[in-house]
Amino acid sequence: YSKKDLSAFVSGSLSNTSYWRYDRLFYDKQHAKSDTKSYIGFTVKGGANYNITDQHNVFFNAGYISRAPKFNYGAFLTPMASNVTNPDAKNEKVLSLELGYGYRLKWLTVNVNGYWTKWLDKTMTKASTLGNVDAYVNMTGLNALHKGIELEVKAEPLYWLDVNGMFSIGDWKWDSNATGMVYDDSGAPLTKDGTIASGVGADDHLKTGINLKGVRVGGSAQTTAALGATIKLDKKFRIGADWTYYGRNYAYYSISGSNLTLGKTNTVVEPWKIPAASQVDVNASYKFKISGLNATLSANVNNLFDYQYLGKAWNPQSGAANENTIYGFYAFGRTFSTRLKINF
Repeated sequence: YSKKDLSAFVSGSLSNTSYWRYDRLFYDKQHAKSDTKSYIGFTVKGGANYNITDQHNVFFNAGYISRAPKFNYGAFLTPMASNVTNPDAKNEKVLSLELGYGYRLKWLTVNVNGYWTKWLDKTMTKASTLGNVDAYVNMTGLNALHKGIELEVKAEPLYWLDVNGMFSIGDWKWDSNATGMVYDDSGAPLTKDGTIASGVGADDHLKTGINLKGVRVGGSAQTTAALGATIKLDKKFRIGADWTYYGRNYAYYSISGSNLTLGKTNTVVEPWKIPAASQVDVNASYKFKISGLNATLSANVNNLFDYQYLGKAWNPQSGAANENTIYGFYAFGRTFSTRLKINF
């Protein structure tokens, strides 16, 4: 819908995802194919924009996603060895809201927006042991809340100069604790002694929990910033540089069979805060003709100063997290790339 200064939209989709498994390694021919599990998923999204003046606008977006669980450790508890389906599998859901403001001039564009995203029923299945029995825990009720503010600026103060920048600060935390029922590798419910329980969800069916509420989501920088510039020396040749900053990046935390105590509520240690880091990238491109065809030769150097910093880190499986107990991966050092593009 669009009329004068107001525009709005709504969209949606509907899907059906079906899973089945065929296995002749662990099953004979008569039992090789599993039951079929089907999940209905859908998306709904809507938004509106209002141009206050030629320079100012405000916008709002909202969306809801219901996504089918994954095949591995979603629809099937033990996808590598068993045709038994997961009785507790649920669709993952996402509810997202966004409110923003834009400012436009001929040479300048500024956008500011705030977001609030709730992740619901995230899938988490973990392998463990119960005595001499292989056990699997299907965690349910795991939610996360992501919220933050983002700023984006693009400017062309001179005809030969483009400048861009962004800043984002977020607050991403797990928003609930998770509980789960314990099964063996054939999908049968287990008791605390490792024997078969009287039924799924029965009083003797062993369950366990993980305290995650309030713990920061690991694996992604929650404060980021960037500043870049491109100089157009002429219509054919341009050169640019970009600086990117990563801050408030927290380590992943290990939740596995070695540190998950079945039948009890487990508490996750607060993730270690990775030291902030930044890197500088440079790029250049040149346009020319090859046999009458338009061609572009471009080159990039990422991490120009070969700065070493941790890109990802994991909490230790037990004990307090600090710089001496975590483990992780360094980001790539200085890398070069070139590309030739020809338009036919």
